Amino acid sequence: MVLLPRPATCDNHRSMGPGIIIPLVVVLILVPVVFVWAKRTFKDGTLEVDDALPAPATRLTSLSLRSLASPPWRVVYEIAHDKLGGIEHVLIGPAGVFALQTSMESLPAAPIDDPGPHAVARAAIVRGDLDDTLRRCAMTSDGLVTVYWGAATQAESASVALMPGVTGIDGRRLEEWAATVAGGLSSAQVDLAWQTVTTAIGRPDPLG
Repeated sequence: MVLLPRPATCDNHRSMGPGIIIPLVVVLILVPVVFVWAKRTFKDGTLEVDDALPAPATRLTSLSLRSLASPPWRVVYEIAHDKLGGIEHVLIGPAGVFALQTSMESLPAAPIDDPGPHAVARAAIVRGDLDDTLRRCAMTSDGLVTVYWGAATQAESASVALMPGVTGIDGRRLEEWAATVAGGLSSAQVDLAWQTVTTAIGRPDPLG
């Protein structure tokens, strides 16, 4: 009679039991905790993001905007592409309401020739959805701003007027630009515009 070797599966199963059970217990504990944290964070509005992850360039501008004092500045960060026609952020402060986009190119020089009417019209179209939203509080946007993150230039100014209503800013000098731009909005108007835009894209009321 030939004696067959004893299967080792049972012993292996018993010896590996704790190694399998402990990670499962940790997962079962962590998943509910993370779920509750995420639910509370989104409900409180402390994490202001949309369903789609923002592009790295958009995140660069977001981080730069967070250096601005609040108040007087208010920001609607990282807006999903389908919410306001491609506008990535809305910057609101005493100087006005600005629609922001991001470019990874270098800040261009001031144009020599006057822009054509089609270029001016295209810029107005980009701001169109934001202006439609701001009509709810009897306001309009004050300009389209492109934040440039390409190689730094030797420009004396942090910004350049690209055409009427359109400004280019070196992303590394955004705070410098914000300190020099002038306007006439009161703090109540700033908060009203911030509240209107934020709720219009489906986020919690920041003043509620």
